[in-house]
Amino acid sequence: MQRFQDKVALVTGAGTGIGLATARRLREDGCAVVAGILDEDQRPALGDLDGEVLDVRSAGHWDRAMAYVHERHGGLDILVNCAGTCPLATAEETTPALWQEVMAVNLEGGFLGCQRAIPVMRERGGGAIVNVASINAIRGNNSMVAYAASKGGLMAMTMALALDHVGDGIRVNCVCPATIDTEMVHAMLGQAANAAAAREAIIAKHPIGRMAQPEEVASVIAFLVSDDSSYMTGLSLPVDGGRSIR
Repeated sequence: MQRFQDKVALVTGAGTGIGLATARRLREDGCAVVAGILDEDQRPALGDLDGEVLDVRSAGHWDRAMAYVHERHGGLDILVNCAGTCPLATAEETTPALWQEVMAVNLEGGFLGCQRAIPVMRERGGGAIVNVASINAIRGNNSMVAYAASKGGLMAMTMALALDHVGDGIRVNCVCPATIDTEMVHAMLGQAANAAAAREAIIAKHPIGRMAQPEEVASVIAFLVSDDSSYMTGLSLPVDGGRSIR
């Protein structure tokens, strides 16, 4: 399937999890993909994917990444903001440093990416952006105050961006995954006193009865950045095994 032939995508957080699955899926569908990774330690996971170190907290890194994409591929059609962090903490446990770090990665990182990508997409006559938020943007959860706030902000930002840039031919949408079987979730479970019990408790929240695989979210992202979703913008789409209908 070559529905992204002649299209160029940049995917952040592509060293692991949903980001990596999305980069692979877009390339399988014919897209030229640049996979943004946090550091060189993540490069082996990319295989033969084209990778660029991109710390989304850094405006300089974003400028360098855009220059790389433009030099190598001549422009950008698709941006997927997938980089994220999820430390567990209640409000009382959330230090100013932790709060700022979560916002810098999850919210400001997405903003910087959109800010840098939009003029490049405008030059190409339009494009598509998907911001990866979370079910925690629309449903509460324990010990995720900073994370939920950052993802809720990302969802609200998506709507504002969609309105501002619809005239540029740029669609901006958001996905809200529930619990995905990724390294981030494994790390969270590792903090629990009983990891097996914690895993079962998480699964019980999802009517479908299991965690999702990263590829299941990647397929929805691929839909949202394709022409198959040409009449969709400003939406936040749960990919959550039914959790949001409870």
